[in-house]
Amino acid sequence: MKKWQCTVCGYVHEGEEPPDECPVCGADKSLFVLLDETGSGDTTSSPAIEPSVDADSSKKWRCTVCGYVHQGSEPPEICPVCGADRSQFVPVDDTVTPDEPEPSAQTAPLKKDPSATQESTQTESASKESPMDTFKRQIAASKYTQILTRWHAHPIAVHIPNGVLPISVLFTLLAALFSSSSLAIAAQYNIGFVAISMPLVIGTGIVDWINGFKGRLTNIFRVKMVCAGIVTLLSFMLTVWGIVQPEVYTAALSTSWFFLLLHLVNLAAASVAGWYGGKLVFRK
Repeated sequence: MKKWQCTVCGYVHEGEEPPDECPVCGADKSLFVLLDETGSGDTTSSPAIEPSVDADSSKKWRCTVCGYVHQGSEPPEICPVCGADRSQFVPVDDTVTPDEPEPSAQTAPLKKDPSATQESTQTESASKESPMDTFKRQIAASKYTQILTRWHAHPIAVHIPNGVLPISVLFTLLAALFSSSSLAIAAQYNIGFVAISMPLVIGTGIVDWINGFKGRLTNIFRVKMVCAGIVTLLSFMLTVWGIVQPEVYTAALSTSWFFLLLHLVNLAAASVAGWYGGKLVFRK
């Protein structure tokens, strides 16, 4: 069966014809390309997950973290989408995934006594699991976290503070420039809203990281986590600072420059996290 890929978001559709509309991003059928290049689609355009090509080989490798496909004799050193190293790549035609151990002699007793062997294996695996692995397994097994991922709770949660934070920074700068108490109050409420919304953003982000990317801690996810921590810490710090010393918003720039600088650092951290989030979603 033919496979068609949306050049906007990377969604892959199987069928004789591309869908009239992408169910993920809403792009029309003209923006789909034929992956196997055997049809009449415009395969010269750049798809959202465009495989890199090595002229010496047609072998394909898939990143087990984000699904990026690389074409070449060897997998890339680093996944250009999620930052996973080459050990996380598997041949596309490989029938054994990294999470599925290859059959060995030790699994033979399963045929004789499946229940006893399964119980023994589960007990042994549980004893070897780290607390973090146990946490990831429990999150992935929960039907509630699956619902959060299915209904895009993290993108919804993160877009709200991401829209409010720039307004808070703008109001803070204007309050300082014009010594406006009304703008200062607006800035205080906005940064306070960002602070109280960040735990929800982080929680849903962890759920998506585990459900969508198997909880693999690549460089991109490290950066996103650090940025989320910075935004959370600075937002709470600035909120408390504004409550304890409300005149800091309307003070002269020469005395409130550090307060303003923290707002700009906060905005920069949120922007970096958003940029990497877009890279993971659109996979360009």
